[in-house]
Amino acid sequence: MADNTTSTIFTAQQQQGRLDDAGVFPKVVLIDSVSYCNLLCSMCVHKKMTRPKGIMPWNLFTRIIDEVAAEDKDARVWMVFFGEALILKRRDPSIFDMIAYAKGKGLTDVVLNSNANLLDDHAARGLINAGLDAIYIGLDAFTPETYAKVRVGGNYRKTVDNILHLIELKKEMRAAKPEIFVQFVEMDSNRAEKEDFIRFWNSHGVKVKIRPKVSWAGMIDAPNLVLGNEERWPCYWAMRTMSITDTGKVVTCAVDLDARFIAGDITKQTLKEVWNGTLKELRRLHNEKRFGELPENCRDCRDWQSARADYHSINS
Repeated sequence: MADNTTSTIFTAQQQQGRLDDAGVFPKVVLIDSVSYCNLLCSMCVHKKMTRPKGIMPWNLFTRIIDEVAAEDKDARVWMVFFGEALILKRRDPSIFDMIAYAKGKGLTDVVLNSNANLLDDHAARGLINAGLDAIYIGLDAFTPETYAKVRVGGNYRKTVDNILHLIELKKEMRAAKPEIFVQFVEMDSNRAEKEDFIRFWNSHGVKVKIRPKVSWAGMIDAPNLVLGNEERWPCYWAMRTMSITDTGKVVTCAVDLDARFIAGDITKQTLKEVWNGTLKELRRLHNEKRFGELPENCRDCRDWQSARADYHSINS
């Protein structure tokens, strides 16, 4: 039997429509603009990735964006799947060119994940000028000591200064966007700093996203994932999200970093064809709660209970 907390999480996600089948086209598209990362974070499996690292070709990127624009301009498009997109800040075409292309096609919800170590003045101005709608910055700590343990290879002071500069630059440029979120993946190593983290960033007018730790499809230990299949609900990622690697492969699961399980190939198919093929059958099984009939990687996964987050703002 699910406890009150479990029931509350499930009901809240239902009310938000997060567990509904997206229908004939995904509501969220994750694009692997670059599969490199500059950090070795403790809660991420990127350092163990065995698939070749790469950068998405421009013609593949524009093909994806063109189809999203034709099908649903309001679909949320993440400009990175697993890498650090600001690695592309001085490349031609740059990450700013990619964002500007998507916005130029009329997309209304173009967002970016970043660890912000590379978010210097050039990058901050580039994101604002390109029209980015929102940036989610993984920080996960309130002290340099904890940050060093969690965000291995990063510089806490520099990163905080980068975020504060982006806040001030938005004011200077009178820019409403990007909306800024700082993220805190809650773990044993940082839990004691959560409230200070929320208070500090809220004091700067920034929304805080608190997210449960994920196991990346069972590749690392996530002791917070304690619910059993008898309490299981459909996975948000399966029901709403399409994740595309830098080579155009579509994975069956948004936390499958190594692209071990492939549902299609955008170099040979449209997004809509892939979404209504193998992925449609996965959604059907989730929706009907026939979890025992799912493919092994999906059937045994516990990350469905982590596909959620709590948001804290100065008005909450």
